[in-house]
Amino acid sequence: MSEIVGQALLGKSVAELVAASDNPDLVANLIPGCDGLHRIDAEHVEGRLATQVAGIPIEAAVSVRRTVEALDGGVTRLHLRLKVRPDIGGHAIVVALVDLTEAGPTSSSASWRTSTELDPMLAVMAGQRVEEYLRGAIDRLISGLAD
Repeated sequence: MSEIVGQALLGKSVAELVAASDNPDLVANLIPGCDGLHRIDAEHVEGRLATQVAGIPIEAAVSVRRTVEALDGGVTRLHLRLKVRPDIGGHAIVVALVDLTEAGPTSSSASWRTSTELDPMLAVMAGQRVEEYLRGAIDRLISGLAD
């Protein structure tokens, strides 16, 4: 398991970012190789992806769990959990805790920390490459909410 931190100034209000994170079509467009997501319940969307990780074609089921929490000091926390289950077996998960605060009328400050988890089979087969894909996917998802 590895942990990464990040921060950015995003060009939308906190309310707009929260609303964007609840849009399955937008989220699908931000996950590399995802061909669409459908809602399972208020917190979950799932679908399929076909992509390449370090030149290796991967087809997988993908699911995203999203929850929102109001913290003290006007901070809104998005919990984002992206799980990829390749057709060859195993799973990979990246979890991001994204803290959002208003930076201006049309912008928000975002800071996040992510952690990844790979099952042993994927860790042995392509651990570093899968973790790089997961980190890139979650960073793209976070920053893309403001587009």
